[in-house]
Amino acid sequence: MAANVVINEYNGTAPGAKAVKTAGTIRFKNADDANVDLSDPLVVPGSGQEYSFEKWLRLEISGGVFTQISNLRAYSDGVNGFGSGVKLWYAVTGAYIQPVVPSEAVDPPQSAAAGSPVENMADFFTTTQGAPIDLDGINIGPFTDGSPREDIGDFLVLVMEVEPVASNGVLAAETLTFAFDEI
Repeated sequence: MAANVVINEYNGTAPGAKAVKTAGTIRFKNADDANVDLSDPLVVPGSGQEYSFEKWLRLEISGGVFTQISNLRAYSDGVNGFGSGVKLWYAVTGAYIQPVVPSEAVDPPQSAAAGSPVENMADFFTTTQGAPIDLDGINIGPFTDGSPREDIGDFLVLVMEVEPVASNGVLAAETLTFAFDEI
């Protein structure tokens, strides 16, 4: 039997409310919640850009039988399918802070999650299976006790950007892949 690993989204003040992403869908919007709905949508701005609230994601071992989990990582397919004027940015951190909307006066967005001092976030679509985001750089595994464990690895922090050239409406889905080695 393999380990059961789930993706959690964290919202609110530290340590934050946790929502297991059972459907695997994340909705970027103008609200700090895990609800997958059409409330609080991002709007196409007349100028500049609009950023979503940060989405804080982290893996958890919820059960199963395993000896060791290590090499946590995440990646995209390398192609932005959201269309012109929509971007996705990321940062990685080991410590939770309440999600915010990055300052819209700065492009690319900056996140306090990216370290101290505040740093620019990176383009999510530059990551691929061959060049993934390292999610055990701060909270390093391997995780070896074979029992359920919350909060393995680092937080992946995501922010969506919408620019004036973006089309209105609900976007097509994109794939975020989490991967790890298990024995």
